[in-house]
Amino acid sequence: MGAGSTHATRTYYYYIVDFAKLGVVAVIASIIFYLAWYVYDFGTTLLGPILGVIVSYGLWYTGAIMGAVLVRKPGSAFLGETLGAFLEAILPTPGGFTNLVYGVLQGLAAELVYLYLGYRNLTVITSALAGAASGVGALIANFALYRELIFEVSPKEGAILVAAVALAYAASGALWAAIVHKTLETTVARRA
Repeated sequence: MGAGSTHATRTYYYYIVDFAKLGVVAVIASIIFYLAWYVYDFGTTLLGPILGVIVSYGLWYTGAIMGAVLVRKPGSAFLGETLGAFLEAILPTPGGFTNLVYGVLQGLAAELVYLYLGYRNLTVITSALAGAASGVGALIANFALYRELIFEVSPKEGAILVAAVALAYAASGALWAAIVHKTLETTVARRA
């Protein structure tokens, strides 16, 4: 630093309106998460397992995107995803309590992208990368919760399965994140 320069640290405060937005995001996300189970079942039945995952899985990552785009403060992606997953976990869905585990890991993965790339200049590309990262969070949750099923076939086939699933999760996350970001940007976020 040169003479006379100061190093300013930015402090981000959460205001009541930010918590209200996150509450709305949590409710909307939990409804999307709940309905995603039907999209997943229908998609995998109609399109097969990989295309069905691409069509549906990104829906489970939208809480982080909504939180980040609407609040635009550090922690908002994590809170949007995690609070939505918490509400989903108390609904009668096939995932039950594991929904919260997924939400925490997916929210954390998206949050890391937003923190690295910066909340102040959010773009559709940033959100697409955060959505893809949420897919990595989901993959980590799958591996932690269902490792024995993944490698039940053989290590080689298990590794191929993990790679295919990782690509499908990331593609779905990027797709739905871009859709949600652009929708919010053109409707709600500009008015806020």
